[in-house]
Amino acid sequence: MVSRFNRHGDRLVERHGQRVYRLGVDAGFTCPHREGGRGKGGCAFCAPEAGLAAYQHDGARVVVDLDEQIERAASFAAKRYKASLFFLYFQAYSCTNLPVEELKPIYDRAIATLERLHPGSLAGLVVSTRPDCIDPGKAALLASFADSGLEVWVELGLQSSTDRTLAEIGRGHDAACYARAAKITGEAGLRRAVHLILGLPGEGREEMLASVDFAQSHGIEGIKFHDLRLAKGSALARRYPTGEFSVLHTSRLPSLLADCLEILPAEVEVLRLGADFPSGSTIEPFKPLEKFQLYQAVEAELERRGSRQGSKARLGRKEP
Repeated sequence: MVSRFNRHGDRLVERHGQRVYRLGVDAGFTCPHREGGRGKGGCAFCAPEAGLAAYQHDGARVVVDLDEQIERAASFAAKRYKASLFFLYFQAYSCTNLPVEELKPIYDRAIATLERLHPGSLAGLVVSTRPDCIDPGKAALLASFADSGLEVWVELGLQSSTDRTLAEIGRGHDAACYARAAKITGEAGLRRAVHLILGLPGEGREEMLASVDFAQSHGIEGIKFHDLRLAKGSALARRYPTGEFSVLHTSRLPSLLADCLEILPAEVEVLRLGADFPSGSTIEPFKPLEKFQLYQAVEAELERRGSRQGSKARLGRKEP
């Protein structure tokens, strides 16, 4: 069945000839929003610890050594999925939160480790970060890996384009900061994927659609949608019992995602439709849909409407 939205996985198969699997690693980065006088414990939605895939845990021990993480991740994907082509995914915290001269050895080490363990298996890099952790020097460094033939993505956490919301969740930057980061990375020729959270406190449908429109107007190649989940230990999880805000009901998500996809340009690749947390790590007022259920429900909603991604997208020039 041909999808009614532009699935990232399908485009990867077209570009690389087979499925590409992400190897999520924690390279020891921190978040500037948690550090020193600037930080206030991080964003309100953020869990105390960055999430890592189950394969990065050895019983009660969290695997810290980067080489071991890569070995475990690649072995897991190869065994479970018969995978042979990978993206190194710098996932935990803000993965450009160091000076350029310190970033390069980390990326180089990870690439060398994977190539040593699985020669010829590296298809690209994915670097997740905050928009206030990007500058031209860091963008140029990442672009140098793209120049070597790798597919390089920068995932930028916008979450919302409403400055009032960003202040409410303690994000530590405004929408203009994201716009600058999108411009810097776009001018460097990098592929950009924006993160948006649906259902943040105080936001309705108009604000969420405005965030999609804002992100695409500043130029993106990909998008990740996350429905708000209450991570245990987060500020929002602590506030929820007070009744200050409500959580988006599961039944509303497929229709809302269809609304978002309709105004999203057809060429933008959809990397994710919903949040993904380990079992037991969130407070769940409503039982979330399984990933396959959510994808099926969104496809069904678009089919019911006779619609698809981009059917209501605005035409016109996008920022680089």
